[in-house]
This record gives sequence, structure tokens and C-alpha cells, in this order.
Amino acid sequence: MSTIEIRLLGGFDARLDGDPISGFESQKVRALLAFLVLNREQGVSRERLASLLWGEKAEESARRNLRQAIHNLRATFARAGGDGLLTADHHFLRIATGLELWVDVERFEEAVRRGFAEAGPDPYQLTVAARLYNGDLLAGFFVKDSPPFEEWLVAEQERLREAAIETYRTLIGAYRARGEHRMGIQYARRLLAVDPLSESAHRGLMELYALTGRRNRALVHFEKLRNLLNEELGVEPLEETTALYQSILVQELPDEPGEEEAAEPLIPMVGRREALAALQAEWREVLEAGGRVTLITGDAGIGKTRLMKSFVDAATSQRRAIVLRGRSGAAAPLVGYRPFAEILSSALAEALPEDHETLAGRLSAEIRGEILAIAPELAASAPAFAAGAATGSGERQRQAEALLALVGELGQVLEDTDATVPAILMLDDLQWADTASLELLEALARLLPRVPVWVLCGLGGGGPAGARPPLPGGRQAGAAQAARLPLRRLEGQEVHEIASTLVGIDAAAELSTFLERHGKGLPLAVAELVNHLWDEGHLEPRGAGLWSLQGDLEEIGVPESVEQLVMLRVRRLPTSARRLLAIAAVCGQAFDAEIVQAADGEHIAVVEICIQIMLEKWLIRQSPSSWSHTPRERDVVLWARGARRGSFEFAHEAIRDAILSDINPIRRQVMHRAVAAALHAARSDDPESVCEELAYHYVAAGEWEPALPFLERAARRAERAGAPQVASAHAERALAAIDRILAGRTSAAEREELAARRERLETLQRSISEPSRT
Repeated sequence: MSTIEIRLLGGFDARLDGDPISGFESQKVRALLAFLVLNREQGVSRERLASLLWGEKAEESARRNLRQAIHNLRATFARAGGDGLLTADHHFLRIATGLELWVDVERFEEAVRRGFAEAGPDPYQLTVAARLYNGDLLAGFFVKDSPPFEEWLVAEQERLREAAIETYRTLIGAYRARGEHRMGIQYARRLLAVDPLSESAHRGLMELYALTGRRNRALVHFEKLRNLLNEELGVEPLEETTALYQSILVQELPDEPGEEEAAEPLIPMVGRREALAALQAEWREVLEAGGRVTLITGDAGIGKTRLMKSFVDAATSQRRAIVLRGRSGAAAPLVGYRPFAEILSSALAEALPEDHETLAGRLSAEIRGEILAIAPELAASAPAFAAGAATGSGERQRQAEALLALVGELGQVLEDTDATVPAILMLDDLQWADTASLELLEALARLLPRVPVWVLCGLGGGGPAGARPPLPGGRQAGAAQAARLPLRRLEGQEVHEIASTLVGIDAAAELSTFLERHGKGLPLAVAELVNHLWDEGHLEPRGAGLWSLQGDLEEIGVPESVEQLVMLRVRRLPTSARRLLAIAAVCGQAFDAEIVQAADGEHIAVVEICIQIMLEKWLIRQSPSSWSHTPRERDVVLWARGARRGSFEFAHEAIRDAILSDINPIRRQVMHRAVAAALHAARSDDPESVCEELAYHYVAAGEWEPALPFLERAARRAERAGAPQVASAHAERALAAIDRILAGRTSAAEREELAARRERLETLQRSISEPSRT
């Protein structure tokens, strides 16, 4: 069946299967269609339609004009191939039921209704609503001699505009609370396009500029506001606005040169309605019937992480839950239980330091010992939690029980309640997880049906887990079944939706053809193509979040791979930004700005400006230490000094991979050496907590002597925690390091000492080779 698409927000556009419908003989015919479409549930009397559009004429003349408009409307759609648009009798007229009819106003109102559900705001639905609102209802539309229609239109415009304003305000507040200030700026600009004289909206944008370190832009924006208010209303800004300006004026933040930049292209998440509905069903099951494991699967770049984050953000806006995140990685330091160690680190990051002692008192020494065996670095970050802890057993079942005990107690401490608080454990890139992590996940699955804990996993292709998919259905009696949710590539209509969101419906066909041909339905490739067009000047901003296409897209040369696309964009960065981005890639998928600065030796002002550029180019994003809607202490301090301090992560693993593969191997060794030195200096008070990272960077730098003690510590830590494969890998590298060091030693005493270390490591290797405890 053909699909009729009617867009009324921001103008008038009617299409059949993507092709424009033409042949409307007048504005009143278009107005008739718009009114019928927006009242299609109940239908409209002929009398009302005649008085609405031809009220200035005599009754018979008005009815004759209505009949002619109906005839033209039917004929226009029939010529386009859309027969059966209307059903009518002598009294009523309505859009026929059963049509495949898509109306942007209907979708906008549905998204707003879902977004402001009684349970609380749903950021995903509000994002959908914001994407659909491209301007006032029938903007620029004028119908001659029809005051009743104009009155109806003005009232509807105001109603929908208020809904859009409330949508933008809620989104701005949500992103600001999460510390995602750049996204807040995107929606603050859109809010001002709808409500340009709102001083509170202007103040919000100024504050967001200041929070992202763009002090100059905040100050320039105040001057623009003052001029606007003077020209439009003949007034000065309110005292509250002026006070904000004065407070920003005295902030000690680095100034940035240049004019205010255009907003970056905001690429919507499309084609995931079914997946989101499936996740919603899984979440309801967790809340009603107990925990489970869900595996989101698909190609690299298919959007697994974005889907997880979008859903969890929406779910936790409506129902308070503890959210803890962890991820595995391919090119990363070898750490046993890496995703679960990050889960536990984020658990203690959710709690304020004064809560650690409370948690310690509610958990036994044995439970804390199991937790510290999985994440020994917690001993440094939470000494009260570590005090008096027992030695971990390395047994998977006891580790799983300890992890769930911590999650349960954490929820009660944070919420100050005796009730059980549901939790979501997000494990990303599970295909790279070590064997110990997969075994722990399986042990967790045996316990999950008893508790409201949802383990939500992203599982891509490749990696060690690719040969051993975790938790196949029915393998373990009594275990939570692992539901698989495969993600597909985007279809043509979904790519067209992205294109129309960016450039409007008129230019969408050209852009969507380009994106389909080169992106092949992969969301990451589509996003990189859009960013490439923006970088190359083929997308120019035209206000309200829309863009204009520049040049002939057919003549643009496009690389075949996502990696090449990424590097094209990276090579357009300033030299200092490229160098810092390379060091960040050497650090890992996640990195700390202070370590990058120390490793590069660059001035802090230059580092901050470069990080701002990387953020604006969507190459990196902020990485809060916890998921909480209330930013924690360190994040608050850092964000108050601007978004260019603290922890960051690459926007996608493929971006980091592309940058790493482009670095000359000799230069990469030098960078690893610099990163190791910076990390060692930063953690000089407790190098044990980062022994795996130090071992990784020293080995990659070819610095075997400084690597050896950290390899030994990492091996013994993994062995104590019950991660034999990781322990064995570290021990093997330590033995290789001894061989290389021995080759350059002539002193008998040194050779004897190294031989003794070798013997201890070989003993460790033999003990590791025994059957592991499960």
C-alpha cells in the first residue's frame, strides 16, 4: 500500500511514497487537506468547512466552493496514485480509514504525550518530538478572506509551540543535569528559534556556554540579547540576566578566539522503535518477575551503545534505578574482570565518600573481600570500604553473590530506603571480555531470577566471546535466559528520515541517496558521512537546527571505509589537536585530560581548546564517573571549570581504532612511553591501583625493565582474583621481559636476582595451569 506523508510543522508538504504531490489549485485546498488531516479521527461537517474557509460568501456559494475544493483534492491524489483519500456523505467529510497516512503533527503530539507520561519525562520520546518540530504549524501559510481559519490556525500554532517549548526546556534540563552540556546547547539554540524573546532561555544558553568553557560566546550572547530586547521591546535585560553576565565576566576561564560557531549537525536515532519496545518489555519483566540478561547484538557501528544509553536514560527518568556501566576493549590493558571492575568502580562513584563507610558497615568482610578481588583499585578510592576486608575466594558464585549484595545495599543507601531498588548493569563490547568475566556473568545469571537486576549487554562480532557466546538458552538450569536483540541496518526510509531532519523535506532525497549509497545502512557510517559533509562545507546552517546542501554531492569523493572517513576528518584538525587526539587514543577508549596533557607536555590552555574542538567535531564525548542524574563531586568541580577537564571517551571504538592504526609504530612507542611516565607520576602514591595500565604502556613502549614489576603485580592480582587466563598472560609477558633484560646484563648478582624472579613466575605459571575454581 502507498504511504501518504503530510508535514505541516514549518510549512506545508504532501508526498506519496516520497514523491511530492502537486496540483492543488489554491491555498484553500491545501488548508482543507490540513484541517481534515488534523481532525481525521472524528470527521468534519460540510457546514463547518464551508464557514471556516468561505465564511465571507453566501451559503450556497460557500458550499459550491467546498465541492470544487473536494473534487480538486480527490483528483490531485488520484493523479499521484493515491485513490480513496476521502469518504463523504451529504453532511460529513473525513479522511478515509485504513490509509497508510503519516502526519508529522500526530507523531509530534504522540511523542510529547509519551515524553511527559505520568511516571516522569522520557528523554527519548522528547527527542523524537524535538526532531519533528520544524517550526510553527503551517508557518508562512496564508488563506485569503478566511478569518475563522486564521483564528483556528493561530490557536493551534500557539498550542503546539507551547508543547515544543516545554519539550526543549525539559531536554535542556535533563542534559544539563547529566553534564552533557553540548547537547543542552543544541536544544537551547532550538528553543530560542521558537521563543526568541525568552530571557530565561537566553540565560540558560549563556550558562551552558560558560559550563563548556566558552566564556567569550556567553558574553557575546548577552550583547546580542541586549540588542534584541532593545530593538523589539525597548527594554534592558532583567537584573537576573545582567547578574549572570557579570558573574561570567569575572570567571577565570581561558578566552577563545573567533566568532560563535554554527551548531554541529545533530543526527537523530531512527529505526529503533521495535528494539526500544522490546527493551521496554524486558524492563517490565525485570520489575515484575526478576532479573535477566539481554544481549544487544549487531555489527560494529550498528548503534548498540547508543540504543542502550537512550533506553536507560528514558527508563531511569521514569523509574529510579541504580545504573552501573562497564566495558571490555580490544586494544586495552589486560585486566581480569574488566567490565565488572568498571561496574564496581561506578558503583562506588555513585556513592558519596561519606556513604562508603555506611556501605562497609552493611556488607560483611567476606563480601567486601570478593569485591576487592574483582576490582582491587577500589582499595585506594574507597579506603573505608577496604578496611578489614577478607581475602577473596576467586569462586564465581561467591563473587556473583557479593556483586549483587553491593548493588542491593547501594540502592538502599542512595535512596535512604529499606525497599529493594532495581538496578541495570550495562556491559558494553562484551565480545572482548576475558574468560573470567564471562564465567562471572554466567554465575550472575543463576542468581538474577531472585532480584530485580537487569544485565544489559552489547555484543558485537569478533573477539574471544565471539567463539563462545555467553549464556546460550537453557545451558544452565535455573539461570536467567539471555534474550538476544539483534539490530539491523537502516532501511531507505529511515535514512531519508535522517536526511529530512537535517536539510528539510525538499532536499532530503538528494542527501538520503548519498547517505544510502555510501553508508550502506550502518548508523556510524551515516553519522561520519554527515560530519564529513559538514567539515567540507557541504552543509551550511540555516537556523532552527536545519541545514542547506552546498555543491553537487555526486562529485564528492568518499572513502570506502569508516576508518578512512574518520581520518579525513581528523586530518582537518589543527596540528596540536591531532597530536593530542593520537595520545588520547594511545591512552585508551577512555582517557583523562590531565594524563593527556602531562604526556604531551602542552600548555593547559592549548589542551583545553583542542579538547573543545574534538567535542564539537563529535570525535569524543564526556565520560562521567557515574550515571547518576546528580553529578558527583569531582565532576561538579571539573564541569564548573569547563567541559574540557576530566574524563572523556571516544565517540566510538572505530574512531579510536582509526587513529591508532594511522600512528607510525615507532611514534606510537614513544607515545606509550610518555603516557606511562605521566600515569606513573599521577599515581605515584598508589601505582598498585594502575599496575595493569602501567604494564601495558611500558610493554608497548619496549621499556621492559620498568614494565617487569607491574607485570608481576598484575599477574599475582589476577591469580588471587581467580582470573587464571589473565594471570597467565601477564606472567608470560613478565617472563619475556626477564629474557630481554637478561640479554643486557653481565653482573652476576643482577642475573641471579632475575633468575630468582623467573623461578617465582614459573611457579606461579604452574599453579595457574591447574584447573581453575568455578
